[in-house]
Amino acid sequence: MKKINFKKNILFIIAMVLVLVELPISAFASPNPWGPYNEYMKDSIAKRHLRGAWVSTTLNLDWPSAEVRNITDDDERIERTKEELIKILDKSVELNMNAIFLQVSPEGDAFYPSDVVPWSRYLTGSFGKDPAFDPLAFAIEEAHKRNLEIHAWFNPYRVSMYTDDATEESLDIDKSVFKEHPDWIRTAHSRFVVDPGIPEAREWIKKRVMEVVENYDVDGIHFDDYFYNEAYKGELDDTDTFNKYNSGEFSNIEDWRRNNTYLLIKEIYNEIIAAKPWVKFGVSPTAVWGNKKDGHPDGSNTNAGVPNFDRSFADTKRWVEEEIIDYIAPQVYFSFANPHVPYGDIITWWSNIVKDKNVHLYIGQALYKVNADKDIYFQNNKAVEEFTHQHRFNIGKPEVLGSIMFRFRNFEDPNKQEVVYAIEKDLWATKSLVPIMDWKGGKAPQSPIEGKIELHPNGNKLSWLNQDENTAYYAIYRTSKGNSVNINSNGSGLQLIATVRRNNNEIQEFVDRTSSSIDDVIYVVTALDRLHHESKELIIGTNQSKYFYDVNKGQAWAIEAIDNLYERDIIKGVGNGKFDPARNISRADFLIMVMNYYGIEPEDTINDNFSDAGNKYYTKYLGTAKKLGLIYGVGDNLYLPENNMTRQDMFVILYRILNILGKFDENIDMSGLNFEEFTDIEEIDDYAREALEAFVNAGIIQGDGNKLVPKAMATRAQAAQVIYNIDTGTH
Repeated sequence: MKKINFKKNILFIIAMVLVLVELPISAFASPNPWGPYNEYMKDSIAKRHLRGAWVSTTLNLDWPSAEVRNITDDDERIERTKEELIKILDKSVELNMNAIFLQVSPEGDAFYPSDVVPWSRYLTGSFGKDPAFDPLAFAIEEAHKRNLEIHAWFNPYRVSMYTDDATEESLDIDKSVFKEHPDWIRTAHSRFVVDPGIPEAREWIKKRVMEVVENYDVDGIHFDDYFYNEAYKGELDDTDTFNKYNSGEFSNIEDWRRNNTYLLIKEIYNEIIAAKPWVKFGVSPTAVWGNKKDGHPDGSNTNAGVPNFDRSFADTKRWVEEEIIDYIAPQVYFSFANPHVPYGDIITWWSNIVKDKNVHLYIGQALYKVNADKDIYFQNNKAVEEFTHQHRFNIGKPEVLGSIMFRFRNFEDPNKQEVVYAIEKDLWATKSLVPIMDWKGGKAPQSPIEGKIELHPNGNKLSWLNQDENTAYYAIYRTSKGNSVNINSNGSGLQLIATVRRNNNEIQEFVDRTSSSIDDVIYVVTALDRLHHESKELIIGTNQSKYFYDVNKGQAWAIEAIDNLYERDIIKGVGNGKFDPARNISRADFLIMVMNYYGIEPEDTINDNFSDAGNKYYTKYLGTAKKLGLIYGVGDNLYLPENNMTRQDMFVILYRILNILGKFDENIDMSGLNFEEFTDIEEIDDYAREALEAFVNAGIIQGDGNKLVPKAMATRAQAAQVIYNIDTGTH
């Protein structure tokens, strides 16, 4: 019998395990990991999608740079610090972002003058040293100038990145929680943190947050994933805290910890709503709430090492279900091919959690991993494919309403430029508006008015007037003459060329530097409040209606009439921003137009109506007009409401109504044209002759050359012009 060499076999098995561990993720992946999700990857345009990036101040990773932080001359340091931030914000606009997440309190400190915590060391190199300006106020002002939302990012529990003697010495300053409340301080992951099981420590966190909410015009408050954060179980050493504050409510320290963070989140949410209900509150946890395999039947089919529920003691799923946050942005720093946390699977899980909840879902994406990770789907051309599929999946999943890239400096990393180029030129190539949170309040402002267009040395200059104090900014759309913009469609994202912050002047302006022809394009300007509710359109162009795309050069003679009557709610469009000016007007629609003009309201109770009045939008108008003797119909108790209206019948009805209301002699100046000079008056039916002659003499009817064309069908534009002529006494 052959002897088995067990030692050799064991060594071989160990070697194979090591090889398998070191194999890239793709070695186990499907050749097309995106295939199962193709149904969600058809669209690449979303008019409303949050697009942002985290701007890390910890360790001077993004802003300000360590080089600038160490400048000893205050004036130079301040100037350079501001220049670096402006560069970040300008790049954000260039990349078509609409939000940034700025870290303002990374270590129990502040990027703003605070009564609660000391100045951040990342501003000057020293904890507590006044930087001689207010970085947060500057950031808010500059972000809003560029129409970027700015979310103030806090690390709630962390007090320092290190625990060495030099760190302890640096924290021995006024307002340092390390100095003033040493009994709150614990150590975890080689960092000092506060113990959130102590109620006073949680109050300290809330004070930090509310100081910013109450004193600054931020758009949101943002927490990341650093809650309970241990390298190993029990590292935080909070057993004594548990014994002191548990009061027998929880049987284990894990549930008690989760409740501590739950209370913090809920109380902050409620305090923000009470102070400034428009300010958003969001959290960005690690990707996975809980693995199903770890005993969570409602968890995800994942094998995450640091799930929220079990390792961070953050029940993020509960926060969504109870709607005590406005958005959640899980850090899904994995590819579709990742065997432990597949991108598609975990986003589908989160999509199901937020469905029908007043909580937005944004996805944190791993720009930092491009060409810096073993997963080949984050390398070179594969990375471009991966980010393209992630973006399209985010667009296609209706519950996913945005993406946030970690972190900003990666946009400038030479090793990541293939993906950055794809983001700039393809994935984020169009503008996008921030999605609306209906539960936060707000409403669409009134539309801007008095739009004008003129050539400018740098392009086409638009101007308009604001008419609503709740307007925060404007959206500018552009399309070719003859086309329209449906602002309620994703397709309008292709036509959205800019967002412009409202200025404090009466006149608002924008110069389109990408177009230099005012005759071939039309613009649409809408007003939005700070929560992104959008007004109706103001259309701006040469020979162009302000309200209807299809009323332009071909109907220039009727633009003023149509716009004026529309503003007064006398006429309406046909939908989708169109008036259909050349369409023949029906007998019912003309009657409604005249009744609207004279303020004749339809009666609710109609006892006698035309037999063909039916049950339509015009039914009550016909019955009311018949009762008042304004119309007689065509015989046999018929009105033929949906038949086209001839020009002569239009004037017969109008003449009768004017006389019954006693308005003809009052409104009409009888100094018009000579009726007998028209060559086709013999074509006029006897019943219509008196009416046409009166209107010709009054100058209301101009004719078509030397003809009246009485039996031609009247168009919607002609009907509007006739009403307007009577209104203004135009000859």
